[in-house]
Amino acid sequence: MSLTFASLEDEVRFLRGLVSLQRLADEVLEDCLAQNMGLAAALDVYLTQCARMIHAKGGFVELRGTEEPVLTRLWGQVPADIDRFAHYEGAVVLDEARTLFVSQLELAHVKLGAIGFILPGRFEGGGKHVMALVDAIAEMLDSAVLGFLALSDGNTPLERLDELGDSDDFRPRARLGRYELVTPLGTGGMAQVLIARTTGPQGVGRLVALKRMLPHLTDKSELVDQFLDEAKLGLKLQHPNLVTTYDFGQAAGGGYFIAMELVRGVDFDQLIYEKGDGPLELGIVSGVLCQALEGLHAAHETKDDDGHPLGLVHRDLSPHNVMVGFDGQVKLLDFGVAKMKNQRTLTLPGIVKGKPLYMSPEQAVAERVDRRSDLFAMGLIFFEALMGRRAFDTGNDTRTMEAIVNDALSRPQEMSATCWELCRVALAKRPEERFRTALEFAERLRELIPPASPADIGRLARERFPKRVEDLAHWERFAAESSRLRQKVGREPAPR
Repeated sequence: MSLTFASLEDEVRFLRGLVSLQRLADEVLEDCLAQNMGLAAALDVYLTQCARMIHAKGGFVELRGTEEPVLTRLWGQVPADIDRFAHYEGAVVLDEARTLFVSQLELAHVKLGAIGFILPGRFEGGGKHVMALVDAIAEMLDSAVLGFLALSDGNTPLERLDELGDSDDFRPRARLGRYELVTPLGTGGMAQVLIARTTGPQGVGRLVALKRMLPHLTDKSELVDQFLDEAKLGLKLQHPNLVTTYDFGQAAGGGYFIAMELVRGVDFDQLIYEKGDGPLELGIVSGVLCQALEGLHAAHETKDDDGHPLGLVHRDLSPHNVMVGFDGQVKLLDFGVAKMKNQRTLTLPGIVKGKPLYMSPEQAVAERVDRRSDLFAMGLIFFEALMGRRAFDTGNDTRTMEAIVNDALSRPQEMSATCWELCRVALAKRPEERFRTALEFAERLRELIPPASPADIGRLARERFPKRVEDLAHWERFAAESSRLRQKVGREPAPR
C-alpha cells in the first residue's frame, strides 16, 4: 500500500506509531506467552492495547481452525454479528458514525483468522493510514500466534488450533503469587483482569478476580504508585455494594497484582444495551442505581486509620464499573483513579483523569472536584439506563467534554416528568445545585421510583445472559476438579 502524508510531522507521527506497536508486541504479547498465561490472555492484552493506541472504540480477534472459529476475543463496542466481518479485508463502513478496519492473520498460505478495529467516523480515501497500522498489528500478531503454536506438538498450525480449542488449552496455566490462573476476563489501559483460584488447607479455596498490572508499565513509578494506592484503598472499602479487596502483592517476575471479590454477573453497560424484549423497566434501573449509590456513599464516607475522612472521589464512574450480580447484588468497583486527600500520587494541574463521557463539568476543565462530581456521573448513568443513549455524547471526546461544560440538557420527549426531575438535579452544571450526597440521591430515587428487589434484578440478569451463567459454572467446576486432582496427587506415595 502506497502512503502519502500531508506533512513531515504526520509521517513522523505514523512511524512512531509503528515503532510503538512493535514494542507492544515484544513486551506485552510475548510476556503473556512466556509466562505460560495462555493464548486467550495474550490476545486480550494485545487487542486492548492496540485499540487504545489507534483510538478505536471496539475491536476483535478471531482465530480459526480448519473449519470454524476456535477462539474469539472482543473489546469495547462491537456489533453482535461481528463474526460475519471476520472474513472481510480492508475498511468497512458500518454506518455514518463508524468504520471497521479488518486485516486477515495470514503467513504464507496459512490463514489463522482476522483482527479488526472499529473507529469513529468515515474516512476519506478509505482510511489508508489507519489500514496500514491495522495491517502492521496483524502482521505482528500472526507471527506471535505461529510462534505459540510451534511450542507444542501438532500437525499443521490450523489442526493445532483445532486441538487447542477442543482440549480447552487456551486456558492459562500460570500462577501469580499463590493464585492459580483460570481464564482471562478482560484488559484495560493499565491492567489485565483474570479469574484465578486460591487454595487453602485440604484444597479448600475460592475463585477471585485477579487484577494484574501490565508488564510494560511496571517501570513507570507513578503508575506503580497509583496501582498500589488503589490496592491499599481497596482494603479500606467495606460495604455490601462495594467489591471487596482481599490481597495485593508482587509476583516472582516483578509484576504487581490485586486479588478481589469475583462478581458473578455482568456490568451495567451490558444490561443496558442487551435489551431483550425492550428497555429496562424503571424499577430495575432504580434498583441498580439505589444499590450503587449506597456503595458510593460508603466510599465517600470512608475514614483513614486515625478516623479522619479520606475525602474520596471515584472520578471514573461509568456503567462498566457498576457490576450487577446474578444474585441481584450490585457492586461498585475500580477506584483506580480515585482522588483522596493526602494521597501519595498527585494529579498535576491541567491533567484530567476519567472517562470523557461521564465527567462532571468541573472535572472536564480540571478544577477541584468533590463527591458531587461523582453524583453527576451517576446522573449520566441514570440517564443512559433510561434512554439507551448517553446524555452528551457527540462522537468526539473533546466535543463531548465541551458539551458537558457548556450545553444545556433538554428533557427528552419520552422521559417522564418524575425521571426528568431526578436527572435535572443530578446533572446540574453547578455542584451546589446537585444532590448533596449519594445517599440523598438514593433516597429521593427510592421515593419517586420504587426499586425492584435484588431477586428480580438477578432474575433479569440471568435471563439475558445465560451464556455468562454457564461460563461461570464451567469455571467453578474446572477449579473444583483441579483441586481434587491436586489432592489426589498429593496423597499418592512418591515413586521409589
